Order: sequence, then structure tokens, then C-alpha cells
Amino acid sequence: MTEVHIIGQIIGGTGFDNGRNLFCKWGIQAGLNWDRLEGADSGQTHVDHPEEGEMAVWAHPLDLHYSCKGLSGWPKIYCQVWHQDSHGRSDICGYGFCHIPTSPGTHHVECVTWVPEGTLWERISAFFIGGYPRLKLEEVVYTPGDRFRLQTKAGGVIHFELSVVLKDFEKYNIRYN
Repeated sequence: MTEVHIIGQIIGGTGFDNGRNLFCKWGIQAGLNWDRLEGADSGQTHVDHPEEGEMAVWAHPLDLHYSCKGLSGWPKIYCQVWHQDSHGRSDICGYGFCHIPTSPGTHHVECVTWVPEGTLWERISAFFIGGYPRLKLEEVVYTPGDRFRLQTKAGGVIHFELSVVLKDFEKYNIRYN
């Protein structure tokens, strides 16, 4: 079987409205043809408190090793960025996903995020007491379907540095260009 190694890091996040006390929850979703051999396929970064307008730096390592029987269901990374207030409460700042690059080498990937807007009442309530609208089913972020029906607004951008190593693709006559 062919193998894929994904090595890199979640560098940080920029452009989030609540730009302080940010952390990121992440996960990797792969299709049925893929078996994870090593590495964590989900996790959470630490909380960073950047200066106004600066990048939240997480420098969170990613190291995964997959074997695959076919190319369908190529892995993708999905993320949630959260803001922690002075009372320790957490509110969502952005949902997003991006595909792992399919070519070998080191890649700089930007994952654009979005947040649900909610109704007028939910926005007014969130402004005064917190608790911004969240998704009931988080799978909506990375699966095709009814995502187009959501009313959303732009979040920020999550920055990744990912290195992809492919093994035995040539042996099994699989072209990745």
C-alpha cells in the first residue's frame, strides 16, 4: 500500500475579531480508503494572548502517518478557533477546513474561517452576554451538504506549514501531478 506522511505545524491565526486569548481545536478527516498508522488526528493548541493586530502564535506540531488503498477521501484538516474571555468562558471565533496538499514538499497553507451570524436576537444577546451562535453538527464544516444554507460572516485565517512525504506511489503506478 502507499503511504503519506504529514509533518508540520499550525503556525497561528490572524484577523479574528476577538484577537486576544485565542486557541484552536483541530482534527483530520480522511476517507474510508485511509488508515492512520501513527500520530494524533485531533487536538488543541494552547491559548495565546497576542498584542492588538498581531498574529496569535500557536506553533502546534502535526505529525501523522497514513496508509491508503486509493486516493479518494484525501485527508483534510478542520479547525475551530475559540476566544477565551477574562472569566474563562470560551466563544467560537471561526470554523474552517482545508485539504492537505497532494504533492510532496513543504507547503504554506491558509485556512479561511467563518462563523454563523445567527438571528438578530442572537447577535444582540451575544453582544451583551456572550455566547455567539454555534453549529449543532460540526461535521457541516468539512462535509458537503447544507453548508450553503448557513448565514455566515468572515472569521480570520489560520496559517499552516505542512510537509507531505509520499511513499510507494511510483511503485503502484499512482501519479500525483
